[in-house]
Amino acid sequence: MIRRMGKRLLLSPLLHCLWLGMILLWVTAEPEPAPVISINEQQIKDLQVQWQLQTGRAPDAQRTAMLIDVSIENEILFQEAMSRHFDQLPVVKNRLQQLGGFLKLTDGDADAREREALKLGLDKTDPLIRRYLVSSMKEVISAESPVEGPDQATVEAYYQEHKEHYRQSGVTKISHVYFGGFEQESMDRANNLLAEMPETLEQAIRSGDPFFNGHQLPFLNEQQFSKRLGADFAHQVMTLKSGQWYGPIASSYGYHLVWVNETQQDHYRPLKEVADNIRSTILRDRRQAMLRREVEELKENYIIEVADVGLEASAMSFPDFSKERTL
Repeated sequence: MIRRMGKRLLLSPLLHCLWLGMILLWVTAEPEPAPVISINEQQIKDLQVQWQLQTGRAPDAQRTAMLIDVSIENEILFQEAMSRHFDQLPVVKNRLQQLGGFLKLTDGDADAREREALKLGLDKTDPLIRRYLVSSMKEVISAESPVEGPDQATVEAYYQEHKEHYRQSGVTKISHVYFGGFEQESMDRANNLLAEMPETLEQAIRSGDPFFNGHQLPFLNEQQFSKRLGADFAHQVMTLKSGQWYGPIASSYGYHLVWVNETQQDHYRPLKEVADNIRSTILRDRRQAMLRREVEELKENYIIEVADVGLEASAMSFPDFSKERTL
């Protein structure tokens, strides 16, 4: 009996019509429109202004295009994070409650403050929330698409290719006697002492003037000497050999008699010292490349609209608040 009823039901024209209607509904249903990410002219100008405020120079067209790409990437990551309900994470809810209290949106409890903040759309506009969600989405993508660390052969190849990055500049350690000022008297004092140098370094130092950086300087390279005592002094000192007195040598402050204690020539740091750093660098680069690929795939799900404007930014001037002003 049950079998006969089931067979009649399968052969029923009514059932056939229901199935056909469901299929037609599925075929003719319009797909959900792709979300739109739009970068308008004002947003482009804002990116340019932010860049100049951070760097002190106006971005060229290439730099502006890169800023736009980063902005689009961050917006995609933000929207993907929202679609995964990352805005329900405790750190986001706490931030909204803090904003609701700071802005005095309500006298209610934490949940009420959060609701009022949501009404204002602060979950989508607050920079800290956006930064947190974008960062969280990057971490999720990295976890979902892990990359392999480099093997020893890759580390060695990277070291050879980027060996100049691991060059250590030559350094020199000196003691010196200082004679302040650039008058002829200072020069004469230095020459007289050089002609009859005392037996000990301490006696020689006492024959000169006090020096604020001390009379014995540690290992420094040419750039470090230049910052302390001037470029000419640094260039001369780096050419001296150890074991004797030289001078007078002029610095930015006066004249010096210099004793070179020890020198170390330019050299490359050995691979064993930098291998861990190289592994971290390669792994970081691989993760960034993976993230770019994943974002490019996600970008296919969005409609990207960028205002058709010139990307070259003109130099912008800002008030100088460093100078004292009077009314």
